[in-house]
Amino acid sequence: MDPTETRRRFRAAVEAGDNAAAVATFAPDIVLRSPIINGQFEGRQAVGDLMAAVIETFEDLHYTAEAAADDGTQILAFSARVRGREIDAVDLVRVNDEGLISEFVVHIRPMAGLAAVAAVLGPRIARGPVSRALVRLFATPLAVLLALVDPLVPRLVRTRAG
Repeated sequence: MDPTETRRRFRAAVEAGDNAAAVATFAPDIVLRSPIINGQFEGRQAVGDLMAAVIETFEDLHYTAEAAADDGTQILAFSARVRGREIDAVDLVRVNDEGLISEFVVHIRPMAGLAAVAAVLGPRIARGPVSRALVRLFATPLAVLLALVDPLVPRLVRTRAG
């Protein structure tokens, strides 16, 4: 299958909120590198669980651009809201010879939005109740702090020449 067709099938599944159809585009050995952990999610089940949490919690997720790089990497840009905070993201997707997504790299901005994503997704994908509590303990204050600081940052840094 053409990598572009795989990208389109994945996009349509996510836009429809159909996690099963999204997971059907994943290779059994898919690897997803997340912006919220220094590691990766491995395998269709783990990445599928993460994708289900994304589909359930991201509000107004809509794709804004898509393209293919010269090396075949598929690129999807999207916007969404998480807890009312706007985010922009780019997914870099590699498709294997069977037409399934084998590698997925996610980039999210701004930092306050990324912190909101961590605070929402972290507890949903944690391994158990103790892990869930620890994730909430660490991620929630960071999200609150960055939400408070975010409006001040443009006043504190030079965003224009001169």
